Amino acid sequence: MRNEVNQSEPSSRLKDWLSARQSQLKVTKTTKTPGGKILDWVPIESQTKERIATPPPVNLNYAVEVDEKKPTKPVGFDIGESGPEGHVPVLRPDLSRVSETIAIDDRSTKRGGLGVNKNRTNYKPTDPNPAGYFHASSSQWANIYGCEARLNVWDPRIDIPSSPGDDHSISQTWLQNYQTPQVQSIEAGLTVDTGLNGDSDNHLFTYYTTDGYTKDGNNLGGYNRMYQGWIQYHASIYPGIAFNGSSVRGGAQLELGIKFQLYQGNWWFGVNYNGSNSWIWIGYYPGSLFNNGLNDHAQWVSFGGEVYSALPNPCNTTDQMGSGTQAAGGYDVAAYQRNLRNQSDSAGTTVNFNGIAEVDAAASNCSVNNYTIMCYMDSGSSWGSYQYYGGPSHARLRIPTEGIWQWVDYGTMVDDGVHPWNPDFRNLLTGIVMADLAKYSSQSLQKEFLELAAKQISISAKGITDQMTAFSKQQENGAAVFSENLEEHEEHDLVEA
Repeated sequence: MRNEVNQSEPSSRLKDWLSARQSQLKVTKTTKTPGGKILDWVPIESQTKERIATPPPVNLNYAVEVDEKKPTKPVGFDIGESGPEGHVPVLRPDLSRVSETIAIDDRSTKRGGLGVNKNRTNYKPTDPNPAGYFHASSSQWANIYGCEARLNVWDPRIDIPSSPGDDHSISQTWLQNYQTPQVQSIEAGLTVDTGLNGDSDNHLFTYYTTDGYTKDGNNLGGYNRMYQGWIQYHASIYPGIAFNGSSVRGGAQLELGIKFQLYQGNWWFGVNYNGSNSWIWIGYYPGSLFNNGLNDHAQWVSFGGEVYSALPNPCNTTDQMGSGTQAAGGYDVAAYQRNLRNQSDSAGTTVNFNGIAEVDAAASNCSVNNYTIMCYMDSGSSWGSYQYYGGPSHARLRIPTEGIWQWVDYGTMVDDGVHPWNPDFRNLLTGIVMADLAKYSSQSLQKEFLELAAKQISISAKGITDQMTAFSKQQENGAAVFSENLEEHEEHDLVEA
């Protein structure tokens, strides 16, 4: 993990809030994880007055798609000692890095969800202001009963140059419903948020709102298990748990699978993190939280990244989304989400996601778009529907053209430092560079780009071949002349003798 937690004394208001929250839990044991997080263990049935729900059947046919050209490795979690039998862990909020500029009542309200879908049907002028949020995401309207994705895990830097603890960077999925006067939403993914987590590491998160992000509270909304609503089921993995490590540029990518599934009226959330062939269900949101809305389906699904900046002018932020590099960086440079799928019916059928990309949905007044996304829906590859996204820096393209140029320039020069086949040789190099750059261009231009590159390579290759053939013939002619001269000299020597 990147940073140790700097414990400090929270304010009296925060301590009062935490005391009230803790009094609602039936804690029988408290432990600490290797990363220093405090877990309170509660009897699983103490979380709700209803009977603990049954999770969806384990899908033993779920397989992690492998692409040898895009190596991945499983993520690790900050898992500590086990709790008592029949108990589940509840993460105790770390208040040491919470900014006092955020009101206690709504310090964790995730209002960016109001901006990520600007075309929602129940928009009202009185909705909470989502200013400060940036999104690079894709979305789809449909009757949705679940969704899933595989995300690579980065370590984005945040609070640049905001007050420490106010900003966040997220890779996530949203499921929303608009039948009620206020938006209902469930969300999950990865988040770097010092105010929420107490450190600058990446953590698993879940979030829900029943009242259009107006106010968090018991059975209203909130992150993880900050308030009542989420029901913990798994005995070691929970919302708020930290990851060990992150992806590395140019190396195998650390990956996590996430999944929502509506099953028997409850929204279950699961992960796949160890390369197994099934989902691990960690808990659920009861359908009873979402009357007349998300209780029976979602109307809209989205995947992508979110950044929040607390700056007076958030357009000035340099907070990182994903790796901090824009979408054009591609695999092992930019953030990605792959094998994006929707659950299309209540029986668990999944289909490829078919989203439409959108950026800066909640901060469109910025003159420069610092966060980008590139979508490849229903790609036909092992990644299915996938997308690259991130920012704010421009893509650091690791294009091998410099190496190609050096190899060509120095590896094939003649003694005097002159290319033997100019200008065709440089024309060939130009075609190779064009073909390599095609993958970083707009999808609509890629085919034209590659066709032009192929024509350039074909013409220049013919020119080189012609010159090599001519050179070969010159060599043959020269050899013949030399042979004739040699014979003449030999005959002359015999006569002299």
